[in-house]
Formats: sequence, C-alpha cells, structure tokens
Amino acid sequence: MEWEHKMQNKDEVTILSPYISLEGELWVRDKAIVNCHIQGKIRVGGKLEILSEAVIEGEVYAQAIEIDSGATINGRIVIGKNKLNS
Repeated sequence: MEWEHKMQNKDEVTILSPYISLEGELWVRDKAIVNCHIQGKIRVGGKLEILSEAVIEGEVYAQAIEIDSGATINGRIVIGKNKLNS
C-alpha cells in the first residue's frame, strides 16, 4: 500500500506495518509505531517508536524516540519539545 500525500491521524496511537510504503508527510498527535518504509517527514507530538524493519528517509520530529536495532534512518532527527513546526 502506498500513499503519496499528507496523512494526519487524530487517534492516540498510529501503527504502520511493514506492508506500507509512505511517501509524503505523516503527522501524529500522540504516539506512532513505525515498521515500514517512509520517504518524507514524520512529525509526532509524543513518542515515536521505530521498529527493526523500518526504513526512514527524510526528516523526523518527535518529543521522544525509541529505535530498535536493525532500523534504518537516513536524514535529520529532531527530538524535544516545541520542535514539531521546524
């Protein structure tokens, strides 16, 4: 499954499985669990968990990040409060 547009989720937790490929922007208010390929920007208002099969190419903004061994991130990571609109 591929998305090529901005995706916004107002739920408390957003989970992206290994079967998803996202090109564009992902905005999540509270918590996201990512285990897929994403090319673009990720903005999470709370905690971002990046699981072992994830491949992220682009910019990552979150209040807190947990990265499993095996995950790949190529790009910029900004962690901390008030960084989501950078």
